[in-house]
Amino acid sequence: MLCAPLMKEQKPTVLESDFKQTQPEELEQILLRTLGESGHTQLANVACDYCDGRIVLSGRVTSYYLKQLAQEIVRKVDATAPVENRLRVIVPK
Repeated sequence: MLCAPLMKEQKPTVLESDFKQTQPEELEQILLRTLGESGHTQLANVACDYCDGRIVLSGRVTSYYLKQLAQEIVRKVDATAPVENRLRVIVPK
């Protein structure tokens, strides 16, 4: 039986009050850095945009687990912003 690796407990990268004062470009960098530090190499290649108060994820991953994991990771950074998950799952042959 294969089990997904346990993810380390992640604490918010920035305080909510500081997050709202941060520029969109800086927010995108925080989100990208957080995905890259997740321990899953595929998530380091996910594109992440912050526009109109929404977090938009795009790119490709090889499992629905990674798609959901990316969404939950960015949600922990900014729990107030809706997440639009446009990640495509491409299963290797």
